[in-house]
Amino acid sequence: MENVPNVIKSGDNLLENIFEQDKDSEIQIMSLLTVFLENAIKSAEIYTLHSNRTIISSKDISMALKRELFTFLDNEDITTRATEIVQEYKQAIEDEEYDEEYDEEDEKYDEEYEEYEDEEDNKDSEEKNKDNYITNDTEEFKKSVCNCSICTEINNYTDNWDSWKPTNNIETILYNGIQKIDSEFNLK
Repeated sequence: MENVPNVIKSGDNLLENIFEQDKDSEIQIMSLLTVFLENAIKSAEIYTLHSNRTIISSKDISMALKRELFTFLDNEDITTRATEIVQEYKQAIEDEEYDEEYDEEDEKYDEEYEEYEDEEDNKDSEEKNKDNYITNDTEEFKKSVCNCSICTEINNYTDNWDSWKPTNNIETILYNGIQKIDSEFNLK
């Protein structure tokens, strides 16, 4: 965890310092937020399955985000995963720069190939949908009663959320973001 920027570790002065950071620091911060969200989505999936449901709801995600706020820095693989994301991002930038070097002939070929693929996909889709009906069934939210650490932590952190107060700038930013999600999706 020594590679995690100090500004993230403490959360202090994040807003003041974020605009002063160089591009690499911005990428590191973005990678840490990506890991944060990935972890929360994985937790939401586990919570949903342990609740004997099949559809991850916005409430599952909100509850998992709350858990992640408290457990994020305790994860041992943060630095490794964040470093992987930085490398993926840098590779994507290189790929994008390479893509801009395509000449017109390559673009014309790509467009023709995409049109062909779209036509084939439409044919396949039409065949599949003849016998299938698309439904918008929703599941009723059920709280998990599983005793695994993830479900227990999600339930505990959610139950105590309203009485908890952030202690530093990064916690405040994440807390406010989660509160906004709860408000916008009426999850209280």
